[in-house]
Amino acid sequence: METGNEKKKEHREISYQVGWKKGKIQWNEGTSADTLRANSGDQDGLEATRKHLHYLWLPAMKLPKAVLFPLLYALPFLSFGLTLVLIFGLRRH
Repeated sequence: METGNEKKKEHREISYQVGWKKGKIQWNEGTSADTLRANSGDQDGLEATRKHLHYLWLPAMKLPKAVLFPLLYALPFLSFGLTLVLIFGLRRH
């Protein structure tokens, strides 16, 4: 006769809630090794995604700080001036 502890080890169900989403995770002790082997293929895809994101977030310009600091403060004024030029250009047409 099986005791309660052995029965719990065979099949477990875990409930979770993240924000508004609720769900259940079913865990079977016998199939855990098979699941880990199946998920190992997903790791290669994750590594490829990380590499792509790393290249996406590389800095675009490698300017010295002495140039970047004034450029940071001048950029809003330049953007506003360019917007005015575009608006006056559209008024002519």
